[in-house]
Amino acid sequence: MKQWPVNKADFWEQAPFTRLLLPLIAGIAVYNDINLTFNTIITGITICLLLFIVVALARKQHTAVRIVHFVLLHAVVILSAWALCFLNDVRNNKDWFGKQVSTADAFVATIAEPPAEKEKTWKLEVNVLGSIKGTMLSKTSGSAFVYVFKYGDHFPFKQGDTVFLPNNWQPIKNAGNPFEFDYARYTAQHNLYFQQFLAQSDIRLFNRSTSLAWTDEVHNWCMARLQTFISDKQTLGLIQAMLIGDEANLDSELRQAYSETGIIHVIVISGSHIAFFFFIITFCLGWIRSKKYRWIKYALALPLIWAYVLISGAPPSAVRAAIMFSILGVGFIFQKQPNSLNQLFAAAFVLLCVQPMWLYSVGFQLSFIAVLSLIVFYKPIYNLWQPSHAITRGLWGTIVASIAAEILVAPLVVYYFHLFPLMFIIANVAAFLFMGIVLVAGMLIIAFSSMAPVAHLLAIVTTWLTSVFHTFVFNIQQFNPASLLHLNITTIEMVLLYGTITLAAIYFFKKKRPVLFVALATFCVLVISLGVSRWQALHQQRLIVYNINHINHIELIEGWKYSVLNSDTSLTEKQRTYALKPAQVGWYAWEGTTSLNTRSFEIVGKKVLILDSATAMASVPSDYIIVNFKPKPRQLAEINALYHPQKIILGSHVSRSQSIKCKQVCDSLHIPMHATQTDGAFILPGL
Repeated sequence: MKQWPVNKADFWEQAPFTRLLLPLIAGIAVYNDINLTFNTIITGITICLLLFIVVALARKQHTAVRIVHFVLLHAVVILSAWALCFLNDVRNNKDWFGKQVSTADAFVATIAEPPAEKEKTWKLEVNVLGSIKGTMLSKTSGSAFVYVFKYGDHFPFKQGDTVFLPNNWQPIKNAGNPFEFDYARYTAQHNLYFQQFLAQSDIRLFNRSTSLAWTDEVHNWCMARLQTFISDKQTLGLIQAMLIGDEANLDSELRQAYSETGIIHVIVISGSHIAFFFFIITFCLGWIRSKKYRWIKYALALPLIWAYVLISGAPPSAVRAAIMFSILGVGFIFQKQPNSLNQLFAAAFVLLCVQPMWLYSVGFQLSFIAVLSLIVFYKPIYNLWQPSHAITRGLWGTIVASIAAEILVAPLVVYYFHLFPLMFIIANVAAFLFMGIVLVAGMLIIAFSSMAPVAHLLAIVTTWLTSVFHTFVFNIQQFNPASLLHLNITTIEMVLLYGTITLAAIYFFKKKRPVLFVALATFCVLVISLGVSRWQALHQQRLIVYNINHINHIELIEGWKYSVLNSDTSLTEKQRTYALKPAQVGWYAWEGTTSLNTRSFEIVGKKVLILDSATAMASVPSDYIIVNFKPKPRQLAEINALYHPQKIILGSHVSRSQSIKCKQVCDSLHIPMHATQTDGAFILPGL
């Protein structure tokens, strides 16, 4: 007799949350493209629900009825996702302070996070509580950034203080450099649209903070304990980031090394940290050996893990891991068979319902894809070899986890970070062991902070271990060839790459030969697309005047190489990484040549002249004039009269205020002008 069920359940029946997650993602993705009112969307949801109920009550379930039922269900979820985005968008709040920027005299705000020290400023994230117009105080809401120029070593304000701020708000904008990180979009996804730059004297204290939320108090106390005993800045910044989720003191060079070796995930609090924290809890509860009472471990671990996530600042990766662990834990408590894939989709669904814009968070995408890749590929790869020795099994398991996660993570890493860590297996095995040691060491330093000699000894040992590991990381970093640090794929190419991986996996798991042919065809299309992109880059010619603070940097890109036409010795490695490298990688021109001294040249049929001083002006016909000195307004008029250019380009060596004055003069005289400080980088030909 055949046992029930006869047929194996389909994928969407084994993981039913896929039916909800996919339309939810679709609804979030189209939010900015559908210009409707909230009432219209609610009406649409109501109509679809009523029709859904009517169709569900139909006695005859024909194919057409099932299709209508399917469409209505997904329409409800998509419209609901749009409504969630609308409700989470601070711009739709009638009390949002951004609606009063043009009318208010001043604002009242609370400092939401501890002040972050930058090179020349203190960065404050503030919650704007009210606007002041004359003698009237109106309630407002919303968050923003305030950059306070440094004046001495001491900063008088702290988290929780309420202050008066002038109305000097500016929209958050990008520098306009090609292929740069879209910072304005990133902040907008976090409901941050405005910023201002102030002198310390422009801020007035309204009320000093007397207490913070207990999570903030614990967070700050742990930060202070670590800072008291760990003197090495690199070690301190790393442990604070790994253990408490605070990256304020994390060394940028160290972060880059972790990124290029493929172990950046150990810094960000995510699933591995939650799993390690749970391991410590279960170790302390090791006296509970019976499987019957295993649920007690989860019941005790759940509140502790959520407390840890809140203390660490609740980053999306940690919240995602905590939600997934909670779903898993509740299943164990009620003795349900866990389904890792469905739990992952359920966790993603809940997260996106709480904060829809997390869909665009790189951290959220990477953590979700990494767990998905582990679920799909870990077991098949692990079963390829089953070592007998316990230590060998543990090492093999770590290697397999690294390989399995990298399969689906690698395309995203290449797409966002333009690199592939060649030594990721070795680096991840070492990083996994190092992470466990550092997390335990950090906890012990905090736990024994009242016993100074013990805490100091632990800090010394931790600093030594960290320095040894960092030496290993920097050495591993050198094994990555330059070509693997300047990779570039388009969105379409990333989709094709994921399609190839997915189809190849289906073939190996299901042994369906037609799928193999489709996978090979998809791979061929990917190779053709990559070839076309490289061919176009080989025949390109571009001129870029970058927007870098107080530096006029000009590059000429020809084929796969770039040449520097003008620069400044004060250009830092950080500025090269964030301003220059994205353009060089985006145009496949990361191989530099020697600097060119030419000041007059032709590009795409246009004559360009770089003027280094007013005395260098000569009657040479030119289409574009790049002013490489700080001109007076009358000199701009002379340049226009002498050359009659299509456009005058003013570099970033001229201050923003002076650029605005020059632009106003040029506008009044009808002189075409592009100031990089206000208009962003100048690109010829345009993007």
